[in-house]
Amino acid sequence: MLACIHQSEFPFCVIPVPTSRGRNTAERGCCAAPFSDSGECGGWVLVNSQSWREKAGRLAREHGVRSLRCAFYDAGELHVAEAGAEPGPAPAAPFASLTKLFTATLAMQLAFDGDLDLDLPVGEYLTEPPFAELRLTTRHLLSHSSGMVCDGPGDGGLRAAVAAGPLFAPGTAFSYSNAGFALAGKVIEAAAGVSWRNAVTDFLLRPLDIEPAFLAAGEIPRDLAPAAAIAGTVTDLVAFARLHLDDRDASHAALLDQEAVRELAEPPFDTLPFGLADGWGHGWARYGNGADRWLGLDGVGAGATCHLRIQPERGTVIALQADSAAGLGAWQDLLAQLRAEGVDVAGYAPGPAAGAAQDLSDRVGQWANGETVYRIRPGADAADGAHPGATVLVDDDGMEYDLTGRGERFFAARHPRLPEVEHLGRFLLDPETGRADHMQFGGRVLRRVA
Repeated sequence: MLACIHQSEFPFCVIPVPTSRGRNTAERGCCAAPFSDSGECGGWVLVNSQSWREKAGRLAREHGVRSLRCAFYDAGELHVAEAGAEPGPAPAAPFASLTKLFTATLAMQLAFDGDLDLDLPVGEYLTEPPFAELRLTTRHLLSHSSGMVCDGPGDGGLRAAVAAGPLFAPGTAFSYSNAGFALAGKVIEAAAGVSWRNAVTDFLLRPLDIEPAFLAAGEIPRDLAPAAAIAGTVTDLVAFARLHLDDRDASHAALLDQEAVRELAEPPFDTLPFGLADGWGHGWARYGNGADRWLGLDGVGAGATCHLRIQPERGTVIALQADSAAGLGAWQDLLAQLRAEGVDVAGYAPGPAAGAAQDLSDRVGQWANGETVYRIRPGADAADGAHPGATVLVDDDGMEYDLTGRGERFFAARHPRLPEVEHLGRFLLDPETGRADHMQFGGRVLRRVA
């Protein structure tokens, strides 16, 4: 699917996980969330419980979402609303790619406790083949700058992803990678001496008073658990997000050092996540810059969506879960409403790709990231004549888009039926040859293979 790099096909099956054996949670501190899913707390200057419930209902109706839950936290006050949901406590729903935020935070906990060096080669922790020879670091993995493919080919899992080889030298580009976080999970296990699931339960979820829930065994490959296996509620997301706000109490500080919080948010390499965000830290995407920047991540899994944004300096958290892919439209609508009401939620808008129109005939060929293969071909090949005179990009689902070159590096992709919607990408040029051997599109780097 074009530009859909967070998508996962894992279904909504979740199971509660009892407290696991391993490191004592008291070593990490304990900070139970002082609120419940009821959302019954005082009003706020822009949001109150009634207005938040009205927003949830309208969003669900207008976007055709069967079940939607959203939360707004600011200055110590929480508002939670739901629409179309069954009565009773909110069930745990997959966090999908937001699991990566928990994995990155866990790695930083270990780093600041002296158990993990984020800048040591992975092969220093994983001494068996094929990992022992890897020179990339955990920091590369957490910031999607490792060069690993997004997903391992076929059923080979993590080992197959490693065997596929790097797309680029670590630290030189950004390419979203589920496999990279799977590998980070193995490093965490080696450093902590317990499984990733036990570590994230005992060191992070339980101390935050989050009831551990994960996708059931068999519903997600074990290797990929650190990338997409955690489930929970919007209240759980707020409890986790509060750990990353500037206004933290002593229990949060005991769980994660303030310097660790800052480091998580900072991009460690000069690698632009073009098409996704303004920057990327350790797990966190960055929207906007300076003191007004927001952090967050979006996840899609089994046709449902999960979204999170935080403004650390102000102490604001916004979260939404929906059981339909239409939740993405509801989320965008919610952010637009909040902006109109004075909550200046930063978003990513790369703007029009610069440069005069350019012929892309020398970019014709196949471009691959693992098993994801895009094809660029002349428009004259189109059987239905829908792309006269255009260069065409065919994505991994067979969808065809007209391509327009914008200068030497950038391009715009448009579907003939939605010409007003422009997807931007760019070619990465070899500094020595000037040849376009890599394409960055939808957050992934694809290498020219034919």
